[in-house]
Amino acid sequence: MQLKTRSLRTLALTLLTACFTLSARAEMTAEQYKKWAHADNNSVYAAYITGTLNELGWANGDLIAKKRAPLFCPPEQLPIGPQTVYPLLDEFFANHPGLSDDFPVGLAILRSMQAAFPCPTSKNGK
Repeated sequence: MQLKTRSLRTLALTLLTACFTLSARAEMTAEQYKKWAHADNNSVYAAYITGTLNELGWANGDLIAKKRAPLFCPPEQLPIGPQTVYPLLDEFFANHPGLSDDFPVGLAILRSMQAAFPCPTSKNGK
């Protein structure tokens, strides 16, 4: 029981520290990504990217369930996590050198996924 309480305290402290580390803004910026994302796969930044990927996956699933076009179409058997997305983001930022340092990484992830995994278009243009 004491170990469980200590683990919960550690987790709470880690989350509290993470909130202050990411600054007042809820979004990770291009500058933060370039500086920290590759440094530690257990970092707040890797967790942010994983959370963003989960959110985009939920949005895609909801769109598909409603018979609407998904945002992007990765192969079904491809596990997508930070290690999959880092090269895509690196390429995105390399191909867009004029983006400001405060460009939101969530939007960069979406655009990277759309470029890497475009959805097939139907014959009627939808």
